[in-house]
Amino acid sequence: MKFHSSFIRVSILASGFALLLSCNQEDKSGDVKEVPSRLFKVHGIVQEIKPGENTVVVDHAEIPDYMGAMIMPFKVKEAFELIGLEAGDEIRFDYKVQERQSWIENVEITGKKGEVKIQGKGVEGKAAGGVLPINSRLPDYRFIDETGTPVKLSDYRGGPLALTFVFTRCPVPEYCPAMMRNFSKASKLLESAQDAPASWNLLTISFDVDFDTPEIMKNWGKMFGFEAGHSWHLLSAKKHSDTIQKISADVGLKFGENKGSYQHNLRTVVLDSEGRIRHVFTDENWTVEGLIKEMGKAALPLK
Repeated sequence: MKFHSSFIRVSILASGFALLLSCNQEDKSGDVKEVPSRLFKVHGIVQEIKPGENTVVVDHAEIPDYMGAMIMPFKVKEAFELIGLEAGDEIRFDYKVQERQSWIENVEITGKKGEVKIQGKGVEGKAAGGVLPINSRLPDYRFIDETGTPVKLSDYRGGPLALTFVFTRCPVPEYCPAMMRNFSKASKLLESAQDAPASWNLLTISFDVDFDTPEIMKNWGKMFGFEAGHSWHLLSAKKHSDTIQKISADVGLKFGENKGSYQHNLRTVVLDSEGRIRHVFTDENWTVEGLIKEMGKAALPLK
């Protein structure tokens, strides 16, 4: 089973919750009003260019009031912004952030050169060992839910189960916040769909064991419409840090902290009622509809 090698390296910010405030607000009529994008002036060193994804990976300086110095991928507003860029180029650009997306524009090459740090490297983190193949049973790992109650993966069996990995201090709208928005929408659709599986669960699991407590997870979840008592659950592993390392290795999740920043990739995994891996989404580009489709498949007997 092949896993995507792209990564995100995101700053750890104590004020992370404030960064997730909506850029779209509802007026009293329920209509959504557009709020202007946040604009940041950024400079850094090009690490990698991905024309097919309209993306450039940049080792950038601190972005005040948003994130610290780090390496991360940026999507360009227009593909022509990538023309002429080479790894090692120092660039300046505008970074615009909305609730659900971010992009860069007005890319300027300064003429100076810098260090290329990620050449030949993937995500270096705490995942080690072999990735479990499709149809393998995921071990019955232990966590703590949003109420502080000890739980096991088997507690959520009986129907298809989807789990994704995040950390609450991730500010980039396309990554961890997107995983939360997608699970929020999936939860609502599954609850209202007449043809939904009789039993299902969604698990959002934090890999930031040193910061993300049940209370922090719950408060962060509320920003995305999370309500306790439903089939969407927020899990942490403060007392089970080895759990995160082991489950990460099983599904190909990689993460690591370096000088106050997290570097991580993404994994969203669908299990069947017996806890077997039926599908793995390896980046942020999956859709809610695609997730629900895979959960429907996982509800059927394994052939």
